[in-house]
Amino acid sequence: MGLEASGLAAFARRKEDAARSARFERFETLLDNSAAFPLETIGCPLTDALMDGPFFQSSPPAAARPVISAVFVQSVGGNTGVDDPSALGGGMTDKHLIYEGLSRVSADAVMAGANTIRDGSVVFSVWHPTLVELRHAFDKPRHPVQIVVTSTGDLAIANGLLFNEASLDVVILTTDRGAATLAEDVRARPWITVISSGDEPDLQVYAERLFGLGIVRVSAVGGPTLVTGLIDAGLVTDLYLTTSPIEGGRPGTPVYEGTRPPPRDLVVRKRSSEGIAFEHFLVRGR
Repeated sequence: MGLEASGLAAFARRKEDAARSARFERFETLLDNSAAFPLETIGCPLTDALMDGPFFQSSPPAAARPVISAVFVQSVGGNTGVDDPSALGGGMTDKHLIYEGLSRVSADAVMAGANTIRDGSVVFSVWHPTLVELRHAFDKPRHPVQIVVTSTGDLAIANGLLFNEASLDVVILTTDRGAATLAEDVRARPWITVISSGDEPDLQVYAERLFGLGIVRVSAVGGPTLVTGLIDAGLVTDLYLTTSPIEGGRPGTPVYEGTRPPPRDLVVRKRSSEGIAFEHFLVRGR
């Protein structure tokens, strides 16, 4: 099933139309420490104007593993748990130019947990035409590799859009148990690669195997359990956090759910006239 024979083309048109017609909020820079860190910049006239400057990202580490960023929107109360992230009130600039844009423009892959994937009806990519062009300028394929993390293999392989497009490369990170559960469905879908870490999930093993596949930059979009594991494993370098001015989300669902919050350095802080805040942190390994 290729792009023309299935639902990805229609899905992409809807996403592109929504991004093209969105009303964007402009951000003002309140604090900029970017000169203190060795960072790469991403941007174009549209994004530089709306974000009041370039978007920053860490360079890939010397170690043989990908550089992983985490991208979240939270309510003013610090909650992230919600079926539709846009309901948290992060605004159109966050949705179309940060979450589905700048944080993915140069990414080789987007990573999400099974709860975020749900029924597989989503595809994580870049949709605004200007940012699609910017992605091409980085010599990247139209869509990033879709990475799904699941310990059990309980995924809607048979029906999910994400799993049934031969034009999408999909990597499932799982355990031996999960790989066995997935084996029959994956056998008929050669565009899906399954990586097992053995009896238990091992994020370090996954990172090494992804690097071996040529995946150097990953954008992790959730959920909090997955990102907490990545942070505790010392694999997250950048945290992009948008905070809305409204209450929302399921109570007790912070970005980081662990007991050992890592040290982090603030790169930039920005705020829109609507009261939406954007912060970029560098997460320092322990």
